[in-house]
Amino acid sequence: MSTVEIKIKGYHLDLFGRVSNQRFLDFLEDALWGYLDSIRLSYDEFAKRGVFLALVNINVNFRAPSFLGDVLIVETGIDRIGNRSITVKQKIFNKKSQQIILDAEAVYVIVDKASGRSVPLDNEMRQMWLE
Repeated sequence: MSTVEIKIKGYHLDLFGRVSNQRFLDFLEDALWGYLDSIRLSYDEFAKRGVFLALVNINVNFRAPSFLGDVLIVETGIDRIGNRSITVKQKIFNKKSQQIILDAEAVYVIVDKASGRSVPLDNEMRQMWLE
C-alpha cells in the first residue's frame, strides 16, 4: 500500500466551493502512478515492454465533500491480480478528521500498443505489482 498527501487549493474547487468530482479522479490517478513508481513500474517500464495500462472500469463512492485547505490522504493498494487485469482499491480521507471522503475500486488491463488488445500479465510483471 502507498499513501499520497494532497493539500486542497483553490483550483481544485468547483463553483460550489467543494473539490470537484473530476478533480478527485485526478487525485486517484496521481496516487496510482505514485504507487507504480514505488514498485518500479514506471511509465518507462511499460514503454520498454511495448504495453500501456488502460482503465476499463472504475466505481467511486463519494462519501463527503472536501474544501479549501483540507489535507487529504490517498491510500492505494492492490486488491486482486487476475490473468489479464489488476484491481486497485483506493481511499481518500481527511487527514485531520479521519473522515472518509471517497473509496474507489478500479480495474486495469495491460494493453499491447501494436495490437490494441489486452495481454496476459507475465510472471515478472505480476511479481512487480505484488511488491
